[in-house]
Amino acid sequence: MFTLTRRDGAAFLLCCVAWAVASPPVALAAEENPLSPEAIVDKNFEGKATVEFSVGEVYLMPSSWTTAAFKSAPLRIVTKAVGNKGQVSVIVSRETANRLKSLGIENPDEHFRGKMLRVSGTVERLSGNSGLEYRIQVNSLDQLEAIRKP
Repeated sequence: MFTLTRRDGAAFLLCCVAWAVASPPVALAAEENPLSPEAIVDKNFEGKATVEFSVGEVYLMPSSWTTAAFKSAPLRIVTKAVGNKGQVSVIVSRETANRLKSLGIENPDEHFRGKMLRVSGTVERLSGNSGLEYRIQVNSLDQLEAIRKP
């Protein structure tokens, strides 16, 4: 018959606890799948997420806008129309847009148009004149991935 000493039992218990703490629960594992813009709008989602969408429009903010509010938003990527409930957009920081330029992407509109993007970050809900807007701030190229043409 197999018997455990106290030391072996404690080591086994410690391993089980470490495994339980390190493994994400099944409910959290399901949330790691990319969300669609429709799901974000329908659920009024806010928080950390990965969002996968087809690019609708890309706007370059004019370089003449030098106020603090616009310094952090030289590039805006908007998803294709979600409906009249809200809009999902990605705001790319000036540093990240400059990094794209240094990598040879001179025209982000041409580069991203018609592609599927996967963006990781924190979704924020803002209300404005045109209704609800959900934004994700991109401060690193690690957060932005062009997947494929749809």
